[in-house]
Amino acid sequence: MTRTMTLRFERNHLCLVSLLLMVFVICFSSRVSSAGETGPERVIQQISERLLVIFKQEQDSLRSDPARLYQLANEVLVPHIDFSKVSSLVLGKHWNRATPDQQEAFKAQFQRLLVRTYSTAFTELKEWEIRFLPTRESGSGVDTAVRTQLLLPQVDPIEVLYHMHLKDGNWMAYDVKIDGISLITNYRTSFNREVRSIGMDGLIRKITALNEKRVQKQDVNHS
Repeated sequence: MTRTMTLRFERNHLCLVSLLLMVFVICFSSRVSSAGETGPERVIQQISERLLVIFKQEQDSLRSDPARLYQLANEVLVPHIDFSKVSSLVLGKHWNRATPDQQEAFKAQFQRLLVRTYSTAFTELKEWEIRFLPTRESGSGVDTAVRTQLLLPQVDPIEVLYHMHLKDGNWMAYDVKIDGISLITNYRTSFNREVRSIGMDGLIRKITALNEKRVQKQDVNHS
């Protein structure tokens, strides 16, 4: 799997950092308040403030211990991202054509890929501010596109739009756009090309191999 396949949607490393920040902000939402108690904007603001304190306190330990960072990601991110919806949107028509076993295998390995790709971006975070822009909600009130600007020191404001929907009473994320560039759309382009070339099983094997290679690299670097 090429670097383009996994990171194509980012315009630079700063976008990687901002994406992780926004995803983790969403993931902490259920720990602060339920969907019925407050809107997604207030949830995000509360969590942004909380995360800023956590990262300032644990920056050194998170940087020196990737395993702890991945553990944190799996504990607080995975339960609050709708990976089934993310996976189906990323694969598009190939999702419905896949067998249930292929769907589960892809979802598991894609989840590992995202966690390991983006968790390390937290070592770059020091301070930030979120500016909210007018938000669009669906008529049903169960889907929203929250528009924000991520403000980082000495950097132009980064436009971040992230999509959330209500599932089992909780706001869950299923896509993030940075400066108009969508995680879903760009992974879909790469994965569709891979499926056409090597099939669904081939794509799953390729992602699995990449994940295992990163685990081995981590073990070597911290042995």
